[in-house]
Amino acid sequence: MSNHRLGLRRLPLPHIRAQLHMTERYYNHRPHLVLPHPPSSTWTSDLQSGDVSGVSIQQQGSFFGFSIEFGVTTQVLGLNSSFLQVPFLNLMANLRQRGGSVRVRVGGNTQETATLVASTPDGAALEKDYAGIANPTATLPLVFATEIIKMMAEISALTNVYWYMGVPFNDTQHWRLQIAEVGEAMLGNYLIGLQGGNEPDLYSRHGHRPDVSPQDYKDEFGLLIDAMNADSNIPNKDLLIGPNLAGMWSPTDIWETGFATDFNQNLAALGVERYPTDNCDAQFGIGTPRTGPEMLPTFLTHQAGKTIVPWLSDSFRAALWGIDYALQLAYSNFSTVLFHVGGQSVYYNPFTRSY
Repeated sequence: MSNHRLGLRRLPLPHIRAQLHMTERYYNHRPHLVLPHPPSSTWTSDLQSGDVSGVSIQQQGSFFGFSIEFGVTTQVLGLNSSFLQVPFLNLMANLRQRGGSVRVRVGGNTQETATLVASTPDGAALEKDYAGIANPTATLPLVFATEIIKMMAEISALTNVYWYMGVPFNDTQHWRLQIAEVGEAMLGNYLIGLQGGNEPDLYSRHGHRPDVSPQDYKDEFGLLIDAMNADSNIPNKDLLIGPNLAGMWSPTDIWETGFATDFNQNLAALGVERYPTDNCDAQFGIGTPRTGPEMLPTFLTHQAGKTIVPWLSDSFRAALWGIDYALQLAYSNFSTVLFHVGGQSVYYNPFTRSY
């Protein structure tokens, strides 16, 4: 059969190279660095003997974990339950050997538009709607099959991974609870949390929904609890996580609505996402232009490594900062810290996924 009948077209080699360059320009970018002057190597520390007051809650070996953007699960975890990514399995197995288990979240902005379907048109476990992008950060609507959750269950059986997932919050008049129903049925005790929405304080800024206030979010979270309580296919009613803020609202804004006290029986944990600042201007044209030094406090969080500071996430300095910041959270009684994996189009990935 000819190329014409197949509808194929040969592209000039320079054009193909240009496309590959654009695809990989974030992921494989290795710019030249100008090293700063080293800090002072002299310091003092007073050691304390005896009991220490004000210690944190007891932390577990699974304190460090990962957050994987829903839209890249088939790139990171595997194509389906029969095709798992061996490098990811090896990483999880190594972490389990050292910490006993691993906690991984599958979610992010793409969870808000994720819809569970019986099957996708081409049989894949997950498909993205590139024509449906309608927001500044180019978040893709997507559909997925139960094969995604089955794949997660297979990973758990092999490497003792525990999962967080999320209930879509983009249409709170028509809850899509299938992800909770199938998640609990397939993952069992390996499902340890369900986010109720992702970054509700950014809904308006990112064009996901009209103005949403802290009280609006609290009220809708209550509607989600009512819907789950009425769903007999969701046996565990106390797995919810909120408010999952990005920093536009302060936690106090939410606490003042009574969120934590009114929903205490249904909450598995309180969750926040840390954005000291963002680097959205360099790629999306929104926000404030930043320089590399300005981004230093943010470089291993979700938005910092998106564009002009590609060297930070993979550097030794980033690893030291991540450990230091996580330990601050640990002694402040946070029980889990998850480092986000966003895929090939970003700089901040904590590990390299398979291709």
